[in-house]
Amino acid sequence: MVAQAQAILAMWQNGQSHFTLSTSGSTGEPAFIAHTRHALQWSANSTLHAWFDPKQPPIQLCALPLNKAGGFMQLIRAAVWNQPLWISSPQANPLLDLSSMTLLFPNGDTAPYTEANWNSHKPTTLSLTPMQLALVIDQPISANLLQTFEVVLVGGQALSTELENQIILRYPNTRFIHTFGTTETASHFAGREITPGNSDYCIAPDTQIAVNETGELKVCNPTTNNQWITLHDKVQIVSPSRFRWLQRSNLYINTGGIKVAVEPLEESIAQLLQWPLFSFYCAAKPHPVYGEQITLFTTHQTPTEIIQQGLSALPSIQQPKEIVWLNAIDTLPGGKIYRNPNP
Repeated sequence: MVAQAQAILAMWQNGQSHFTLSTSGSTGEPAFIAHTRHALQWSANSTLHAWFDPKQPPIQLCALPLNKAGGFMQLIRAAVWNQPLWISSPQANPLLDLSSMTLLFPNGDTAPYTEANWNSHKPTTLSLTPMQLALVIDQPISANLLQTFEVVLVGGQALSTELENQIILRYPNTRFIHTFGTTETASHFAGREITPGNSDYCIAPDTQIAVNETGELKVCNPTTNNQWITLHDKVQIVSPSRFRWLQRSNLYINTGGIKVAVEPLEESIAQLLQWPLFSFYCAAKPHPVYGEQITLFTTHQTPTEIIQQGLSALPSIQQPKEIVWLNAIDTLPGGKIYRNPNP
């Protein structure tokens, strides 16, 4: 991963004009998106001005894949901000073992992890997926280390209400930002501070938002070449600079002619059964009558009758018709759950 980071950094420092990123593949085959150098610089600077002190750019810790937008943009931010970057290989809990981390400087030089290097170039911000965040706060060593960070950017998928409540309660001195964006927008262009009762995402300067006739979010800014693009997210526009996310528009199970939105259903299941969002998922399986049936896949070894009792509060059309138990849940390279209907 360090060699990969050095190669990307060298291309940036040598003035390469275009960079290509791969989408996560969470809703289909991965696609490749090209971005201009100008667009990436704009994205990096908009992040700096939105959540940090532009006069003192932070040192980041990167534990995301560099071939996806989240990790790639951490590297670009470090280059644009002229700051070193701590690099960890992507893993479920990147804060458990610091000894494998490497410090990458803007000129491409590296230094290994030592206590002296860590203290002299201490990272104050990092980016995590919700799954990584949940595992970090579950282990005392990593949970305590997380308290030393000033800002944590969380992105890649939805956060459960339970996880939000935990970090609000346990980390009052750390700012958590739930970021919003896609590969098409070179990572995030909006963010929501995770504070009690806050559901509004604030957009970056020089960004315009609107909704189409079906309520999907449209965005226009330098990362889209100042052209309007439509995202697969339904939102409520609160003001010209704020919106509230409602649901994905392309994650549905069509059962009996009724479209059931997957992510809101998973959120309801998480609350009813008190399960973390990353410990289960819903996917469609063929059904001779309904066309598709909702199937629940989980690593929890909870008896069927207890699960069914807990989910009886759901409307009947939303209740899973089958439960499949898994040893582990597959994830995509960026950390998102792979909703595999045939694991």
